[in-house]
Amino acid sequence: MRLHRMVLQGTAAVLAGAVLAVSFCAPARAEDLLDKIRATKVLSIGTSNDAPLSYVSPGGSEALGALPDVLRAFLKREGIDARIDVTAMPFASLLPALQSGRIELMGDAMYIRPARAKIVDFTDVVFYNPESLDVPKGNPLHLHSLADLCGHTAGTYEGTTYVDLLKSASASCPAGKPISLQQYPTIQNVFADLNAGRLDAAVVDASLSAYAIKQNPALGFELVADYKPESKASSDCAFAIAKGSPQFLQAFNTTYAAMLKDGTAATIFAKWGLEPTDFFLKP
Repeated sequence: MRLHRMVLQGTAAVLAGAVLAVSFCAPARAEDLLDKIRATKVLSIGTSNDAPLSYVSPGGSEALGALPDVLRAFLKREGIDARIDVTAMPFASLLPALQSGRIELMGDAMYIRPARAKIVDFTDVVFYNPESLDVPKGNPLHLHSLADLCGHTAGTYEGTTYVDLLKSASASCPAGKPISLQQYPTIQNVFADLNAGRLDAAVVDASLSAYAIKQNPALGFELVADYKPESKASSDCAFAIAKGSPQFLQAFNTTYAAMLKDGTAATIFAKWGLEPTDFFLKP
């Protein structure tokens, strides 16, 4: 009997130890981003620093633009009193920064694409941002389509789908007349070289081009008025977060749908000169 009790006690100790070991070894469930923001009262975002969509204030501390304002309206409706910390970086660095944990949300204009959705989670569509064809004032080379760029120098910025768009257009050019593609870290670099005459054309975000010219009419380039974007429906932009925060996604998607319906989103976009708002908010 005594031996039997000792065996039972030993077995119980082994089982308890095993349970304890499993509890220590089991990976902790990642905290949903929504819960994290509630607890820390901070949301860290990344931007490629492009007005009027998402940029850093001249002092370098405040997130400005239509997209940060959308996030602020969302947080307010969720009853979360949190500040937005912003970090500026090249567009191509946004997703790596999100994956590494340097930022918690990609707070800029990024197209939803299957390859990107494999490594991050996107919210529902926030707005549409088709590309524009920008050329020197007066359009001296008479460029009206991507096919017209064959044999010419065109620029865009790294990490965007415009790179693939121009590469695809170049592949269809006649032999010996490819598009000479120039890639830059930021859209500001593209504008600078286009303005200086080092590019024949640029393919970039229509919203950012129009805003840049509105802010500085002295710039030496213009949008080609009759250029037809490849597909407005495929220019759907959304916020991106690291995988594993379904509560945040559900909360944002539900709240933003209400903001679209009640006109709050349109008011925000109009505030930043993104009009007509239906052009940006409807497919």
